[in-house]
Amino acid sequence: MNKIDKFDRKILELLQRQGRITNQKLAEQVGLSTAPCWRRVNRLEQDGVIARYVALLDRERFGLSVMVYVHVSLTDHHTATLEQFDTFVDGSDNILECYTVSGEYDYLIRVVAAGVKELEVFLMEKLLRIPAVRTANTSFVLKEKKYTTALPV
Repeated sequence: MNKIDKFDRKILELLQRQGRITNQKLAEQVGLSTAPCWRRVNRLEQDGVIARYVALLDRERFGLSVMVYVHVSLTDHHTATLEQFDTFVDGSDNILECYTVSGEYDYLIRVVAAGVKELEVFLMEKLLRIPAVRTANTSFVLKEKKYTTALPV
């Protein structure tokens, strides 16, 4: 991987905020001509620094007004147990993020639902019915103070 310089950092900052910016506008804002700017973006993509481009959707426009964080503890840490939980996570559209964590719990997941009833069904009829899951403690998001996907580059 090539070293990331000040031009690369500026490109990455702008692309994180404006993923659909044209190469011409990007080059102007970074202070490069279009060809070198395009080559830098291409290199950053090839090197895996830019992992992918996405459209971020407003969850509430899709009726997903409930968001919770769930701390999950597993019954044990055997391979079959971990695979069972991983399979559930991979197959659940309601789970937006899942992290293995240190401390009292094994996982932290971020879940969205259309309402409390849908969340209850997710928790009681899906998550807690997995034999691998021992406990799940839920924290409701009351108000979103900050949400960003931009990394400090």
